Amino acid sequence: MMPSPAHGWPPHFALVLGGGAARGAAHIGVLRSLVEDGLCPDLLVGVSIGAIVGAAFAAEDDPMRALERLREASSALQARFLGFPPTIRIFRILGLFGRRQRREWLEQHLGLNGRRFESLRLPLRVTATRLFPLGRAVFGAKLDEPVVEALMASSALPSRFPVRYGGRFFVDGALAGNLPTLAALEMGARVIVAVNLGFLFRRRDDLGRFFPWRLIDWLAKAQMRWEIARCRRRGAIVIQIGPADFEAESILAFEKLDKQIEAGYKATQLSLPAIRRALQKGRTVTMS
Repeated sequence: MMPSPAHGWPPHFALVLGGGAARGAAHIGVLRSLVEDGLCPDLLVGVSIGAIVGAAFAAEDDPMRALERLREASSALQARFLGFPPTIRIFRILGLFGRRQRREWLEQHLGLNGRRFESLRLPLRVTATRLFPLGRAVFGAKLDEPVVEALMASSALPSRFPVRYGGRFFVDGALAGNLPTLAALEMGARVIVAVNLGFLFRRRDDLGRFFPWRLIDWLAKAQMRWEIARCRRRGAIVIQIGPADFEAESILAFEKLDKQIEAGYKATQLSLPAIRRALQKGRTVTMS
């Protein structure tokens, strides 16, 4: 068994999966590309949908079976939105973001019912936004913590009621940083591959990108860049996977999950040479 944080060793290769609702299907393609190339991270860090995909992947002993289960869940979810008019899709989306349906998907469709962090094949850290005091919370260090409760906190949209867990209130982890690379660095990771799904709005190249409310996106992306820069200043190698294709669709485009999976796969294929070089370089520096 390779050393891992769960066994008292620092990780070498961390995969950070950002939030983005429907865009999160791209993470399935990312993981498929890495598995096919024989590149398995020592640590997974996720926020919101990134944490959900990461937990489902880490819950299976066989990585290929994990990918199969994620693909099946994605197909079942996509089928609920195909062929329906926008009004119906909106009502179904609101239901999906509710607590009951979210918990059902986590426990039944992804097989996470009763799972604790100690039972996962790979170490996982889940980030959420703590309300009082405001800041980032990281779940997973306590190995007996229930995985589903951490995921419920990490994916609790601010537009709905916050989740109470452990005597504190939490909302979606994206508000405290939608690409938590520092959480991986603080675990000791030397090579960090970060999958950036953007933030809230679609990528635009016309005058619409100057709309005042898009300041939210600008601030969120500035925060992501700040985290990555800080990781690099502290000696980590950070490779960011985040092409325009990820942000071309709405975060609510659940009828296009297959498209996002393929986009994630293709983007990672292009990044594989850089990832291999980084892993080799990181190991050389560590050994020296």
